[in-house]
Amino acid sequence: MMKRVISVMMAVALSTAAFAQSGRSAKEIRQDNFIFGPKVGISMPYQNIVTNTTAIRDMLGGANLGAQFGGYMRGMIPFKKSKFLLYGQLEASWNMDFYFGGGGNASAGYFNIPLMIGGGYKLAKDVMLRAAWGPTYTINIYSTANTVFKDTDDKYQTEVAEILTRDPWGWAADLGVDWKNWTLDVRYVNQYRSHSYIRIADETRYISWGLTVGYRF
Repeated sequence: MMKRVISVMMAVALSTAAFAQSGRSAKEIRQDNFIFGPKVGISMPYQNIVTNTTAIRDMLGGANLGAQFGGYMRGMIPFKKSKFLLYGQLEASWNMDFYFGGGGNASAGYFNIPLMIGGGYKLAKDVMLRAAWGPTYTINIYSTANTVFKDTDDKYQTEVAEILTRDPWGWAADLGVDWKNWTLDVRYVNQYRSHSYIRIADETRYISWGLTVGYRF
């Protein structure tokens, strides 16, 4: 037992000495390989919709607004004596999208889980530029619509709300910048498949632009 304690103490002492010799803290060294933290942001969702119903097109295809908040984890592989690195980033966020205009309003809520694979460039000591791409998985929680055009029965409201249901799989592209402990991302999200809806739309696909701010621990 005593030998194990001595071995652990020696390992801690050697690690501490290594950190001291490098002039960097354990946190700084860890952040070269792994960071995590919360993220919040806004999005601009719309349905890439083909329909003869002008009011539907105006509401779902216009400039809409969404909100999102969640967290992220990023694992990084830095190259020695280089400003470049590779990274993988996994996120999980709760999203709510809101649609107004064209004679009604609608909203949808869902969890979005993207896995981003990309690269970074250290522009300065505390500044890093990033670009990434990857698949995204969506879990739909709810969608609702309250329209005053065309039919106003519950069946039609349900059909309009179903247009807001996301496909499970899609893809996302991301551009970001890290400054000290803060991270800023601009993201484009596109679902894979298109759907048709009888009486409403010949084709619709979910697309969104997003802007998020995160903090890194």
